[in-house]
Amino acid sequence: MGEEIRRVDLRFFSFFCMAIFTGILCGVGCTSKRNPATEKIFIVATCADYPPFEYYTQEKDLEGFDIELIQLVAKNLKKHVTFEVLEFGAIFAALETNRADVGISTIAITPERRKKIEFSAPYYTQRLYAIFRKEDFKQSQEEIFRSFSGKVFGCQMGTTMEHWIKLHYPQEQCLTMDENLPLIEALKSKKVDIVILDGYQAKTLCRITPQLGCCPVGKSNSSYAIALPKNSLLLAPINAALKALEKSGELDALKRKYHLD
Repeated sequence: MGEEIRRVDLRFFSFFCMAIFTGILCGVGCTSKRNPATEKIFIVATCADYPPFEYYTQEKDLEGFDIELIQLVAKNLKKHVTFEVLEFGAIFAALETNRADVGISTIAITPERRKKIEFSAPYYTQRLYAIFRKEDFKQSQEEIFRSFSGKVFGCQMGTTMEHWIKLHYPQEQCLTMDENLPLIEALKSKKVDIVILDGYQAKTLCRITPQLGCCPVGKSNSSYAIALPKNSLLLAPINAALKALEKSGELDALKRKYHLD
């Protein structure tokens, strides 16, 4: 009888341990069960290579307009932020697999992206600039535009700049890269003739690189927004927070801080 009880106890103990182990595995691996709307922490995916929106300082601190904006949004919602720094294209995979609650990294709203992820209300529409080697473009701005035909363009992969090039110069060759700094090196080494960037970054690069020039080519045909997984419960609260920041003037103050026109 005692041996039979011990066997029953052993079976129960084994079952109990297995249940605990399975629960631990599920807690680690089943990210879909996490409810970001009730969590106190935002998991934010970003790409830290696009000043003044997101970048690392010399002290290796993550800073920028987007970084401060999502922190203000989180504060409005009484949440904290933890950042996951990824390559730009990996942000979308993180959102689609629910490994990140939100993505903010100068992410433009496009019809293609809307099929896979959600977008908040837009918070910024940028001006696009062309950067070029001064030795190749010595004409007026109007003549520069006309001489874009037959040139090799460069831009960051999957961005509104790539969309702009395909829309306005569909017949021209376009080199895309994951980051912008290698594109500037490609421009200097004559692997590309024109790089399309936002106005702030273009003017900053030209100011510190005397051999490069730039000129505006127009406004982006899409705006930046906070990206979220499909059917995210955070969409409405984030939109409400953005509206509150706009009404309070904090959003405009942040734009002025980073010299965004």
